[in-house]
Amino acid sequence: MNSAPDINISQTVDQKEAPAALSRASVSKKVNKRSWVSISLMAALLGMAFTGLISYGFAYSETVAGIHTWFGIAFIFLMVFHLRNNLKTLFNYMRQHRGKQFVALGVTASVVIVVGVMLSLPPFSNVLEFGKNLRKSITVEEGTFQTLTTNVGSEGLPIEIELRKGLHYESDPQPLFMGLTYTSVPQVAFWLEDLNGQYVSTIYVTQKISNASFVATDDMFNTVSRPESLPYWAHQRGVKYEDGTLMPNATNTDLDGMTGATPLGNYDVRSQVNSGLRQFKVMMEINRSYDFNSFYSKDKYPDDPIYSGSGSSGQPSVIYEASINLDNKQQAYFMYPVGHGHHSGANGKLYEDMEGIDTALELVKRVVVQVNAGPEQGMPNSDI
Repeated sequence: MNSAPDINISQTVDQKEAPAALSRASVSKKVNKRSWVSISLMAALLGMAFTGLISYGFAYSETVAGIHTWFGIAFIFLMVFHLRNNLKTLFNYMRQHRGKQFVALGVTASVVIVVGVMLSLPPFSNVLEFGKNLRKSITVEEGTFQTLTTNVGSEGLPIEIELRKGLHYESDPQPLFMGLTYTSVPQVAFWLEDLNGQYVSTIYVTQKISNASFVATDDMFNTVSRPESLPYWAHQRGVKYEDGTLMPNATNTDLDGMTGATPLGNYDVRSQVNSGLRQFKVMMEINRSYDFNSFYSKDKYPDDPIYSGSGSSGQPSVIYEASINLDNKQQAYFMYPVGHGHHSGANGKLYEDMEGIDTALELVKRVVVQVNAGPEQGMPNSDI
């Protein structure tokens, strides 16, 4: 009598479950592949959006354009894989009523955008024009002037100051990130003093000075004041703030009527002054970051925590003056350099020794003050 063959129940069950296990593994592999493609698509899209915004608002950069192009190429290839994995599902959805609506909406929106841009129709033309102006705003054509008006509503002596930028008004391009660069322009203050050198009032000061909005050297998302920028003006003015310094902070409001955005090129300042003086001096202090030279080198003051540390130093500020006498018939006065400030803003002394200062004297081509200017009385020849 033959005995029944031994049956391995466990083996039989494993054989039955093997196809199911393979099926689950295949599904899991597809899910992982789809997840990878979706995440990569999102990363490529974000990269294109980020570099596109930079290209929209900044001057052309070959590095940014290259990164944008490669993000675009990656997006195209990833889109092919995405469609391959989801083509059947996509076509099924497009056959539905809602899917047809979305397809029609997408095609219509695409046609509207293309036609709107090609024909320069609003709002497409407005958006493009805004980006164009934004990119152009970093440069100012020679000969164009910006007019700044301060002390609006005040009564007093009309005064106008014309500043024409010099050869070194803008700094050399400084690295930012991703191949982008930026240039810095000078910070300026104009003010009145009596003939004895006593401060009377401020006519105009650039906005970064008035609200301490300089970008920190060690943290681009933080703003700071810069005592080395205009130390002579700050000490002459003599206003001490909560932090114990003489430089305005981010919360002060006492300069609101005397400040404006930092001009990027030639400009006029128009104001009213009420000093009661017939003779006085108009002063200017001007300073620009990163204007190092062989004398004021980056390591000239290694123990100075501002010059060789947290500051954006270089050559010190240059102080100009023009002596005004309302009792004569002169209407226009050239401003001339009379000294410089401390290299890191440690004091308010006016240093008359100009040794080592070269390009800082070429920040401006000329500065002219005009008082009691009527329609028939113009500024000196603009070709000077």
